[in-house]
Formats: sequence, C-alpha cells, structure tokens
Amino acid sequence: MIPVADLLLETLRLRQRRSAAELRHGWREARTDGLAQLVAFEGCSLWLHRRLKELDALQGLDAAFTVWLTAAARRVAATNLAVDAQRDAVAGILDELGCPHVLLKGAAQRLVTHLYPYADARAVGDVDVLVPEQLAPDVWKRFQRAGFTAAVGVEQRYADHHHLAPLSNEFHVSVELHTSTSNAIPPEEAWRRMNGSSSTTERRDGATKVAGATELLWHALAHAVVESSSYAFRLRCLLDAAAVWTSDQEVDWTAITSRIDSGELPDSNMARQWLGAAAWLAGRPCPTSLAPEEPGFDLARALRWRLDVFRWFARWRLAAAQGPWSMGPLARVRRLLADEGTRAMLALSLTPPRAGSGPLRRAGRWAAAGVARLCFQSWCMIKPTHGIGYRHASHVHASMSEQQ
Repeated sequence: MIPVADLLLETLRLRQRRSAAELRHGWREARTDGLAQLVAFEGCSLWLHRRLKELDALQGLDAAFTVWLTAAARRVAATNLAVDAQRDAVAGILDELGCPHVLLKGAAQRLVTHLYPYADARAVGDVDVLVPEQLAPDVWKRFQRAGFTAAVGVEQRYADHHHLAPLSNEFHVSVELHTSTSNAIPPEEAWRRMNGSSSTTERRDGATKVAGATELLWHALAHAVVESSSYAFRLRCLLDAAAVWTSDQEVDWTAITSRIDSGELPDSNMARQWLGAAAWLAGRPCPTSLAPEEPGFDLARALRWRLDVFRWFARWRLAAAQGPWSMGPLARVRRLLADEGTRAMLALSLTPPRAGSGPLRRAGRWAAAGVARLCFQSWCMIKPTHGIGYRHASHVHASMSEQQ
C-alpha cells in the first residue's frame, strides 16, 4: 500500500507517474486520520479536491474526510473570488490614475491559468502589484482617497520595506503596492525585470500586465526562501514554481542560475533544494546547473513526518481538551515539530526565538526547538527512508530524460 503522504504527493504531482486507477485504489485504502490537518497545513485543499475530482476518486474516500475537503476547497474558492474582485478593482484604479503596473504572485497567476496549469489551485490572500518607485507614495495616497485605509500606526514600519503599508477596503482583501520584489533588489531593477518580461492579459473589465515565466518563477523562489526557510517547503509555496515549470512557457535558466550564484538570495544551496522540490512536483527535469551542493530535499519524507505529527496530536486532542492545555499551545507545539523537521533536513540551526523575546522566553524557545529536533531525529531512526521523494537534481534530470 502507498504511504498516505506519498499518495498525496503522487496525486498532486502535475505530471503524474502513476495511473488514475492506481491512485483511485490507493485512496480507497488510505488512512485519513491526521490528513485534514496536513492538507490545511500545506495549503493544498483546493488543489487536492480538484485532482481527486479529475481522477474520479472522491467517491472512494473516507466520508468524513470528503466532507471536510469539499468544504475547505469551497472556502478557498470563495476567498479567491473575493481576491479576484479586489484585483480587478485595483487594476481599474491604477488605469484611471495612468499608473503603469504589473500584477504579482497569486493574484497575477489566477489570470493566466491558460498558460500555467493549476496556478489558481491554491489560496490567495491579498493583491500584490508592482508600480514604479517614484509613483508609489502618491498612488498609495490616491488609494486612500478612493476608500482604502491602512491600519493605524503601520505606515512607518514599512518605510524601508519593498512594499508600502497594506491597504484594505470593504472587500476586506489586503492590497500591497510594491516598489520592488524584495529588499535585496533595487526598485529600478525589479521594475526592469517584471515590466520587461510582462505581457498584457485580459481581465473582466479591461487589460493588465502579468510578468513572464522566468520572473514568476524567480519571484516565487525569492519570496519563499527569503521570507521563511521552513514555511517555504510547504506545498502551497512550491506550487507557484511548479505551475510555471510544467507549462510550455520558456524559462531563462541561465538567468536563474546567474542570480543564485550572484548571492542575490541569502542561501544559494537552499534555493537549489527548493527548486529541486518544485521540479519534482512539476514532473519536469531540473537543470544540472541548479543541482544543490548536497542531496536534495526529500519532500515525501518531510510530509511523512508532518503527517505523523498531526496524527499524534489528533490522538491527544480529547485528552488535551480535558486537561490544562488548550489547543492554542498544542497547535504551537505541533507547528514547531513540523517546522523543526524541515529545518533539520535542510541542516539549519534550531528555530530561533521571536525577535524581542526576553531571556527566559528565549531560553524556553531554544529548549523547545531542541526537543523538537530530537523527536525528528528519533523518528528518522525508526522510519524507513525509501519512498518517492526528490533526491538530487542530477538524478531527477536523468530519470526524467529516460521517461521522455
């Protein structure tokens, strides 16, 4: 029987290796305890629901899990529609102001699903749009006159950030006006890349610009790796790159390699590991120039660990509800265990304390992270290492070449 975490990955893989019949059979036999929590953690409920419908596998699933997954997918779809409406409103305002702009990230990819399969299969929470740096402050004020507001006291916090303070209106969908795609890239360079690669795409009430494949993939990588090393290896983050990778759109791998080698990202080896995992998920070969310095990130093994963590906590839930711990503290411990496993696989240090923590809280955080790391290492000793996980970019390249 296929391990459930491996089955999940095989089902989500954009170019599948197993037949629909094999996957349907696997889901009929699958244990679903802890799976809802894993799917929520990975942010892949809409993606999984769509894949299972396409495979005609929903009928064979555990009934309780099917009900949960269907409801979760509908919630994500409803939120995404609200983001679409906000995106169109934002683009319309920018057009009225005569402000050039390029849509970024999830809100952009939802406009180009005809180019990038499954680019719209994850939750999108806000609208990100890049504008020329010199126009951004005035545009931000004009948005306020159009009914948008920022949280009290946050403007100064974003003074040196690559986007201005988030804005919102009656749609309750945050809008971020970017002057760059990260703090490491000068605004003029970010605009040159994004605008220079962009193409005009039709939306409901007009047209707007979306960056090309190379920049969409690079922004997905840069945002994931820079923002949070452990969070980056969740499936929702990897999908952004995998959707681009599996399309027929041309990616300039020479430029991607050059940017990684130039030190534009804080950890070049982690960037390569992330790209290798995204390539596996896309079902496409990873260029040998992007091979990591060490064996690649084993995505299947990471998901097996996370699923076991969620299963442990599912068993403890009733006891916790009657004991001194609420689910709040338990949820934080659960996340620490899941994230610490990823950090261990990447050979990173223990999860650091939050900035501004006092000495006792910092010491407690280090101790908790150390225990979580020990739990993962103990789990590794008793669990088999075989599976479907990504191993090394050169191995993926070779195996994919054989298949093609």
